[in-house]
Amino acid sequence: MASDSESSDENLRPLALPIGPMPDNFDPRRPPASAEEYLHQVVWEARQCDEVVTVDVAPQKLRRHTNIVQKEEKAAAPQGFTPTLEVQQELMASFSKLRTHIALLRASGKIPKPPIVLPGLKNNEEWCRLCFGNSFQLSLLQKSNQDATPPPLVEGTEPLLSIVLNIKQPGLENLLEWHAQWLEVLGFSAAQGRWFFAILACLEKPLTPESCSQIRHIARMCAKIRSALSSIDHPHLPQLNIIICIVARYFCQEDLAD
Repeated sequence: MASDSESSDENLRPLALPIGPMPDNFDPRRPPASAEEYLHQVVWEARQCDEVVTVDVAPQKLRRHTNIVQKEEKAAAPQGFTPTLEVQQELMASFSKLRTHIALLRASGKIPKPPIVLPGLKNNEEWCRLCFGNSFQLSLLQKSNQDATPPPLVEGTEPLLSIVLNIKQPGLENLLEWHAQWLEVLGFSAAQGRWFFAILACLEKPLTPESCSQIRHIARMCAKIRSALSSIDHPHLPQLNIIICIVARYFCQEDLAD
């Protein structure tokens, strides 16, 4: 308050606590000895504050450049490449039924043993070999134009329920991150599409922030790959649409929906 008058604007405000008029011998330097003296001191301090406060800003600070982070947009699909809403709803019903079956298997404790020995949770090279055989390594050799004679092709392992249900959630989250990295390096394959579907079916909700970020990144990459397909009859199109639909519709990332 700028004025000490009892008729100032403070009289128009509702009182939180009743308080008498300021005594003539009030000394703000003296510590309050009672609750009433404390309230008098609060009122006195409030009256010392200016009604309008301004601050001087250095002009050079106003000219400082500000970095603007733009939201990454999903690549648009060519005409006719996206599934209809009815098809997406049917897919969600089927996917939800699968998730219910998986939940019942976990609750029963009757998860079948895996047919192979699973790698450790942090051994990404062994998991890459399990998922893709040696096709991933062969593709890297071909991409680097090495002249060495490539070894014979070894097939990867299908994402059977007996395998994915024996992977703990931290392992599934690691596997999701690695598959996103492998997708960036060599693009999409039918084998990877099957693994993406199996991992998404077994991820428990609610997702961790890291997993949510990963599935959004994967959906955007799948949309980018879809946008570059030459034909609606491309064999990868159904799998790409399924992954995008599951991420957007089932995991509630509606801004990525078709």
